[in-house]
Amino acid sequence: MAIHNPHEPTKELRTRVSDLAVAGIPKYLIAKIIKIDDETLTKHYDYELSCAQAEAVERIGKVVAIQAEQGDAKAQALYLKTQAAKFGWVEKQVIENHTADETKELKEKVKDLESKFERDY
Repeated sequence: MAIHNPHEPTKELRTRVSDLAVAGIPKYLIAKIIKIDDETLTKHYDYELSCAQAEAVERIGKVVAIQAEQGDAKAQALYLKTQAAKFGWVEKQVIENHTADETKELKEKVKDLESKFERDY
């Protein structure tokens, strides 16, 4: 007769599963890491698997928003780039095209500058 040892989730295991899910580790690997099968993982840790990343985004987003409100320019830029597009804030990329003559002229300028700063080593 086989002895069946049912899995008992602990606070530590729930935290570990959440941490692994936040890191983007696939479910089958999380199950391997904590040494249970996929079905047991899903049965006992469905909430952690489903919500861990959303909760992490919430925590990080809150920190970024607070830093942005306190004047952190990088946090402001990140927040506006990721959250304010629906209000018209978009980062525009400008692609410049140069004619062959302009390209030749630019290459000559670069060569000239390189020669001015050339050193013997």
